[in-house]
Amino acid sequence: MPGTVLIVDDEVQLVRHLEHLLRREGYQAIGVHDGEAARTAVATFFPDVVLLDLKLPDIDGNTLLTELAERHPTAGYVIITAFGSIRSAVEATRRGAREYLTKPFEPDELLLAVRNAMRDRLRDEEIKLLRKTGRPGFPGSTAGAGQPHSTEYPSEAMRNALTQARHAASSDSIVLLLGESGSGKDFLTRYIHDRSRRANGPFFAINCAAVAPELAESELFGHEPGAFTGARGRKRGLLELAEGGTLLLNEIGELSMPMQAKLLTFLDTRSFTRVGGEAHIPVNARLIAATNKELDKEVARGGFRSDLYYRLNVLSIRIPPLRRRMEDLPMLVREILAQLSDELGLLKPIEADARTLAKLSEYNWPGNVRELRNVLERGLMLSDSGRINLSSMGVDDHQEDWSYVVNFPVRKSIHDVTREVKKSLVFEALRRSGGSKQGAARLLGISRHAFAHQMKAIGLTDDEE
Repeated sequence: MPGTVLIVDDEVQLVRHLEHLLRREGYQAIGVHDGEAARTAVATFFPDVVLLDLKLPDIDGNTLLTELAERHPTAGYVIITAFGSIRSAVEATRRGAREYLTKPFEPDELLLAVRNAMRDRLRDEEIKLLRKTGRPGFPGSTAGAGQPHSTEYPSEAMRNALTQARHAASSDSIVLLLGESGSGKDFLTRYIHDRSRRANGPFFAINCAAVAPELAESELFGHEPGAFTGARGRKRGLLELAEGGTLLLNEIGELSMPMQAKLLTFLDTRSFTRVGGEAHIPVNARLIAATNKELDKEVARGGFRSDLYYRLNVLSIRIPPLRRRMEDLPMLVREILAQLSDELGLLKPIEADARTLAKLSEYNWPGNVRELRNVLERGLMLSDSGRINLSSMGVDDHQEDWSYVVNFPVRKSIHDVTREVKKSLVFEALRRSGGSKQGAARLLGISRHAFAHQMKAIGLTDDEE
C-alpha cells in the first residue's frame, strides 16, 4: 500500500529508525523534530499519515494535532507518546487521531497502525467519490438502473450475453463490452464484478466521453501537488482507488490518442505515475472497457490505436439492443416499475396493463433500456391511479396505423406497383424517424447500406428526401 508518512518527534534516533523501517516497507517517509518544521512539511509533503509525538519542544502535541488536522484534514493521524494515559488518548481521538501508541512499541505494532490509518484514509476518500459518482447503494445512483435483478431473460440473445459474462467473471482478463448507448453495458459490468473474486473490492466507472481531454489523465492516474494550476493537494486517480476491485472505462472509444498510449503502457506494466509524480505505482485493478463504437472500424480509419484495440479485445461481449430482444420487454417493464415504485416510496408497485405493453412493444426504442426507464418514470410520476397508462407516458394511443392500398395492376406492371409500395414505405419510414436514414433503416429492418440502395432504386434523391 504505497503512501507518504510524516514523523514528528524530538527524538532524533527514533525518527531515523522509523524512517528506515517505513521506507523498507515501501512508504515515502520523512521526519521532523518540532511543530514549526511539521507545519512546513505538511504544506509541501502532503502526507497520507502523520506520526505525532505529544511532547514537542515548541508546542503541545494535541494543539499541533488540531492545527494540522484543520490544514490537512484528509491525512490519518497516529499519536506516539511515552506519556500515555486514558485521558490523553481520549483527547487525541477527539481532536482527530485514528491510532494511539505508547512508547516503547514494537515495529510490527507501528506498521499495523500506519496501515490501518492509510486504509481508513483511502476508505474515506473512496466513500466521498462513490457518493459523488453514484455507486449503487448510495443516494443518486443510477448505475445499472432499469435492468432486472433476475438472470432469467426470455430472449436467447441476452441469455447468451450473460453466459459470456459468467465466463468473464471467473477470470481477471480484460473484457470489452460492445453495444449501443443505453443497452446495458453498465449493468453487465456490475454483473461481472459482483460474480468475480473481486466482488468485495471497490467498483468505479468513468465515462471517457464526459471528461475533458486535459482532465482525463488526472481522473485516471491522479496527480501530485503543484502538477498544474489549481492542484493543491495529492489526488488519487480511479485506477489507484480501484485497487483490488474493478474499473469500468465507459465509451473508451472517446479517449484521446495520448491517453490511449498511456493506458496501453499501464496495461503492459500494470503500474503508472501520477501527473507531476516520479514514483511508479503498481495497481491490481481489473479493467472492463465499453463502447458504442465499432472499434475495428475506428482502427481502420485511424481513430483508435490498433495495439490498444488488440490488448482490450481479449474477450468481447456484444449486448443486443432492446429492439432485437423485444420478448424481454414485459419483464423489463415489470422490474423497472418495481424499482421506480420503491424509489418513489409507493406502497405497492404500479403495473402496466396488456394494452400498454402491446403499444410499448410496437416502438423501436432507439435509446434502448435507458429510454424505456425514462418513459416509465415519466408515466409513473404522472399516473394518478394504480396503473400506468399510455397518456401518462406521453405515448400516443390514437395514432393511426399507416396503410397503403394496392390495386390490381391493370395499366401498370407488377414491377411498377412494387416500386411504388417500396417508395411509400421509404417515405413513411423517413417520416417516422424524423428524416434519419439510419432510423428509417432500423424501422424497415434492413441495414443502412440496403436502405441507401432502396433509395437509389426508387430514384429518391437527397433533395426529394
